[in-house]
Amino acid sequence: MYLARVQAENFRIFGGPATDSDPGSALDLTLRPGLSVLVGENDSGKSAVIDAIRLCLTSNADFTRVTADDLHYGPGGRADYLQISCTFEGLDESELGSFGEFLTSLPGEASRLTVTLRAEPFDPDAPHRLSVRVRAGDTALDGEVRERLRATYLRPLRDAEGEMRAGRNSRLSQILTQYPGMQEQRTDDFDSAEDSAGTLVGILQRADHHINANTLVQKARNELNNGYMSRFTIGQDTLSGAISIATTASLQSVLERLELAFAPDPGLTESTRHGLGYNNALYMAAELLLLGRESTSPILLIEEPEAHMHPQLQTRVVDLLQERSRGESPVQIISTTHSPHIASSVPVEHLTLVAGGNTFPLRPEHTELDASDYAFLSRFLDATKANLFFARAVAMVEGDAEVLLLPALARAMGHSFAENGVSIVNVGSTGLFRYSRIFQRKDSALPPVRVACITDMDLAPDRADAEMAKKLKRWSSLTEGERRKRILKKQERDGGAVRTFVSNWWTLEYDLARASWSMATLMHQAISAAKGTKWPTAEDLVGIEETAAMEVKKWQEDDLLSPEECALRIYAPLRVGNTSKSIAAQHAARLLETSGITSKDLPTYLVEAVGYLCGSTQP
Repeated sequence: MYLARVQAENFRIFGGPATDSDPGSALDLTLRPGLSVLVGENDSGKSAVIDAIRLCLTSNADFTRVTADDLHYGPGGRADYLQISCTFEGLDESELGSFGEFLTSLPGEASRLTVTLRAEPFDPDAPHRLSVRVRAGDTALDGEVRERLRATYLRPLRDAEGEMRAGRNSRLSQILTQYPGMQEQRTDDFDSAEDSAGTLVGILQRADHHINANTLVQKARNELNNGYMSRFTIGQDTLSGAISIATTASLQSVLERLELAFAPDPGLTESTRHGLGYNNALYMAAELLLLGRESTSPILLIEEPEAHMHPQLQTRVVDLLQERSRGESPVQIISTTHSPHIASSVPVEHLTLVAGGNTFPLRPEHTELDASDYAFLSRFLDATKANLFFARAVAMVEGDAEVLLLPALARAMGHSFAENGVSIVNVGSTGLFRYSRIFQRKDSALPPVRVACITDMDLAPDRADAEMAKKLKRWSSLTEGERRKRILKKQERDGGAVRTFVSNWWTLEYDLARASWSMATLMHQAISAAKGTKWPTAEDLVGIEETAAMEVKKWQEDDLLSPEECALRIYAPLRVGNTSKSIAAQHAARLLETSGITSKDLPTYLVEAVGYLCGSTQP
C-alpha cells in the first residue's frame, strides 16, 4: 500500500475547508507511489505538507507535539481546531487482513485506510493546551498500529554526523535494531572455555571477560576496592566496584556503542574527516538501509536532500532515491527542495508545485502538458530552466539577449525583478510554450505564478533588403487583419496566468532601436561596442559611444532616416554581420543604468510584459 492522499484543515498555512460561499484553503494533495518532490519558493507550504504527514504518522517513540502555533491564523483569528488525514490505498491481501478493523470503503471502490489526527484546545481559556486524538474511522489507533505506519523523517539542515554517533537511543541503534535477523544477535553465546563467541552480545561478553583479565585493569580495580571502597564499609555491608564494558550485556547496549563513519581510504589505517555533504549522503544511505525491508508501508520524508551538497552529488543522490523508490521493496519518498539541480533531475510528473499554500501536482491528469511535452521536458529541462519552479513570476524568453536585457529594462521602468521574485528562463525558440504549459491546469485551480511568454513578431520591415529579410514575410505582405491573426496564433495557448507578449514589429533588438530616438541612440552605441573580436577598453568605449550618439543625432536632426530605416541600420550588424547579440545586450544593459530611459521610450509590448510580471498589470 502507499500514501495516496494528504488532507489538512486549519494547519499552519492551510486554512479551513471549502463551503458554498468560500473555496477554502485546506490542503488536499494526491500522491502516487515512488518519488514525489515538492518545489516552490520559501514559505509556500512545502514544509507544512511534510510536517502534516509526520505528525499524523509519527509513532509513539518519535512523538512530535502539536502546539497552538500549528493552528491556522487567518482574518478571523486563530482556528479552534486542526485536522490532518493520511489515506493509504493499494492494500494487498495481507494488509487488508492486518488493518481490517480500521478500513473504510465506498460502494464499488477498493478499501482504504485513513488515519486522522485532530487537535483542539482542552479549554477555550487555555488555548495553548491541546487535546490530540489519532483515529482510523471511529477507532482509536494503538501504539502498535501507529508504529507499523510510521514515517521516517530527515529534517532540514540536519546534523548528519551527530545522528550517526554512538549514544543512548542513537539513530543508528534504532536502524540496526530493526535490521533483518538482528534480534538473533541478542543471545549470549560466549564460551569461556573455548574463548569463542559469534553473536553481538556474546562478543561483548567475551570482550568484557578479556578486559577484566587484563593485569593493569585488575591492578586498578584492586587498588580502587582495597584502598578506597573498603573505607566506606559499615557493618556487614561490603562495597566494591567492577570495571566492565557494560553492567548488563544486551543487544541494545551493543548497538548503542556503534557509530557510523567513513572507512579509511585504500592503503590508509585511519580515516579523514569528511565534509557535511558526504556525511549527509552517508546518513541517507543508513536510513535507506532499513526502509522497505520489514515496514508495512515504508515512507521517507526528506527536507532538502541537497543540504551541503555540490550539484553533481545532488544528481547522484536523486538517482539513488529514484532507484530506491522503484523495484523490489520500494520506499515511498516525499521530499522538498530548493535546488534547481534536483528539480531538473526528477521527471516533471513526479514534481508538485507548492505556491501560496496551494499544491499543484504536475502529473498528466492535472496539467495541459501532453505526452510530447513531457518527453521534451525530460530532455531539455535543465538546472538553468528549473528555477521557474521557485519563482513568483516567470519570463519565458527565446534568447540570451532577453535574459541579459530584461532586468535592466525593468529597472528603467521602475521595477525590480529581484524584489518581485521574477525568474527569467531562456527556453529557445522551439520550447517556449512547452514550458509555459507547466503552469496551465485541467482543473480550475490556478498556480499564483504569472508567466509572460515574450516572443518576436518575425515580420521583416518593408525596407529590409533581401539579405536582412532572408525567408521572412514582409510587413506589408499581410493585411492588418492577417497580422492580427498572426498575433492571436502565437497567443492561442494562453490561459490561466500564462500570457504571450508579441513584439510590435520584428525582434527585440530591432523593436528597441525603433521604439524612440533615445533607445535608437543607446542600441547603436551598444551594437557598435559589440563589433570586433576584443572587448573595448574604457577609453575606446567612450569614443565608440560618442561617435554612435552623434550619428543617430545627425540622422534625426537632418531627417536623413526614418525610424524604420534607422532601426534597420542599427540592427544590421546583428542580423547579417558577426556581431554577438549577447555582447550587444551586455553593453545595452550597462548603458541603461545611466541612460535616463523610461517606459515612454520603450516598446509597448515590453512595458506590458514587465508590468504584468511585476504585478502592476492584472492577469
